[in-house]
Amino acid sequence: MTNFYFNNDPAKLPEFSEDCHPVQIYHTHQYDSTKHSLASRALLETIRGLGVYVDADAIDLVTIATAVTAADTFELRDKASNAWSRQMHLHIPVTDENMWDFLAPELSSILNFLTGDQWDFTFEKTTMVMPKPKRSDKAKAKARSLKGVNAVCLFSGGLDSAVGAIDILNGDSDYKPLLVSHAYRGDGAKQEEIKTLLTPPFGELSYSISPHLLDRLRDKTDVTMRGRSFNFLAMAVLGISALRSANNDSSISTIIVPENGYISINPPLTRRRIGSHSTRTTHPNFLNRLESLLEDAGFHVKFVNPYQFKTKGEMLAECADQKAIEKAIPLSVSCSHWHRDNKQCGHCVPCIIRRASVHHAGFTVDAPYKTKRLKGLIKEKDTRDDLQALSTAIIRQNKAKSYKSWLRQSGPIPEDITIRNQLESTIERGLKEVDTFLKSEKS
Repeated sequence: MTNFYFNNDPAKLPEFSEDCHPVQIYHTHQYDSTKHSLASRALLETIRGLGVYVDADAIDLVTIATAVTAADTFELRDKASNAWSRQMHLHIPVTDENMWDFLAPELSSILNFLTGDQWDFTFEKTTMVMPKPKRSDKAKAKARSLKGVNAVCLFSGGLDSAVGAIDILNGDSDYKPLLVSHAYRGDGAKQEEIKTLLTPPFGELSYSISPHLLDRLRDKTDVTMRGRSFNFLAMAVLGISALRSANNDSSISTIIVPENGYISINPPLTRRRIGSHSTRTTHPNFLNRLESLLEDAGFHVKFVNPYQFKTKGEMLAECADQKAIEKAIPLSVSCSHWHRDNKQCGHCVPCIIRRASVHHAGFTVDAPYKTKRLKGLIKEKDTRDDLQALSTAIIRQNKAKSYKSWLRQSGPIPEDITIRNQLESTIERGLKEVDTFLKSEKS
């Protein structure tokens, strides 16, 4: 087990050792890359730049999410006994350590479902002074831009989030959203390009946790990123706190999570992808349990996925502004390998589902891919794995003619039979979109 220690004050961090990893969070003190790793260096300044007060509890939640994201990035899965499930103990400073100690078992269980790892938490009293809003003209303008904004919408720069933002802002929705974006290198430019297609007004909150390893471990990071949605949702909760402050309205609570129903469930394509080997970033079980935990912590927010029962292709075909989404398609990013060389691969599961959705909706322009044609890819040992897995799932489900057991393999789902039937139908239609696209690629 690796013990990760987090603190804004490097003087309070232990020395690095094989099973002890110190991480400085925020930029309240000078950083020494020879002694500690680093995460969320600029985040407090981003929060101060909103120009409004944010609850200390919301900052604590973001601190916890920063710690989880850092550990998820710094701990290599190859080190685990089974090369997947890691054991990590996080020591985190918060304002209300007693509350988080009480919630720690459920938080650990939720993250276990999300990432497939074993998480332990020890919380201690923080000594960090909570950030106060800036009073600059820029911060005052940012605070004014939050006036009248009544919901948070996750905005990643992916195709689903583009549809979600367009439907809200270019359609007839009553929501005026704060678009919350996590921007790794290369993501920010994509997000800004898509925003030019949206009809104002909307608020913006773009941030980055930017985990950096200390010098002796440089370039030894994990790339699976199973816990990424936790930090995204934590920042959305902070966004809700900012909106309540800006509008003096405690009833603001809606966090919109735009994700097609097939990927939300993400049923395992093969037996070796059971459990967290298939990502669960917006699985209903994860969102429902996290929402309940946040309720116990006093946050009172509601996660809403308007596309839980739609495929990606249906989202595109039914988007409220077809001209805007047509322009957004080549600007958006869906690839799981995007950050390797800032070009979508074209052959991973997200890319294939994306390409199938564009084909289903009848659009002729898509983003550039490294693998332009899938015909013949099955012979390429280095790149065929995801295509082979999807093809196997299609064959197996066509023979089974039932999606009930496959749905259960993704994780716990709601007991309501109507919801279960809708989820089964969504998975079936999503896989058929892929099947139709793959057949078109062979012609």
